[in-house]
Amino acid sequence: MDAARIYANTQSRLFDLASGLTEEQADAPVPALPDWTVTETYAHLAGICSDVLSGALTPPATDTVTARQVAERAHLDAEEICQEWKAETPAFLDLISTQQRTRYRLPVVDIWHHENDLRGALDLGPQTEDTDQLADFTIGGLAKGWSPELASVRVEATDTGRTWTLGQGEDLIWRAPLFELARAVLGRRSRGQVAAMDWSGDPAPVLEHLSAMPFPERDLAV
Repeated sequence: MDAARIYANTQSRLFDLASGLTEEQADAPVPALPDWTVTETYAHLAGICSDVLSGALTPPATDTVTARQVAERAHLDAEEICQEWKAETPAFLDLISTQQRTRYRLPVVDIWHHENDLRGALDLGPQTEDTDQLADFTIGGLAKGWSPELASVRVEATDTGRTWTLGQGEDLIWRAPLFELARAVLGRRSRGQVAAMDWSGDPAPVLEHLSAMPFPERDLAV
């Protein structure tokens, strides 16, 4: 994964988005993150950057840590949060460029998905740049940890031809566009949405194992 480039490009788009927010948009709930508003999502992202850089956090973050990140910035608006975040970014990019441990790719996964979470909250279309790298990182991670006790799954991106195999064999085949797969395996599609995708066979026995995060209670569009 081209971690530093993806992070920097995604952050730049998020800065542009923040600069044009109305008060109503800033306070809008984010459906993929039911406890956060748009501004609070920015607070979390700035907090991840700050905490990892200071050594207070080695990814991934717990719910307690992310709640603290949001609470610490509750007095700031989105523009002010972005100024804090921007100031710490050069050192953060240096860190993720040189740190080889896989867990230091997690903030890149986080920011990419949160950009799309925010776009969904603001009724904007998906941002698909670098979907291939995000999907490969997450689905590849699932493949490495797939239990031999589970049915095997061949995952096929219908728009790119990219494939992954979870387990040994092809007991099931799961087909969907690459963006849908990338979002699904990080908890951005509901259980019903994943089950309704193109499957050969019954996915019910493996559904709970296909996402690195809990399924959302509601369907998500972005």
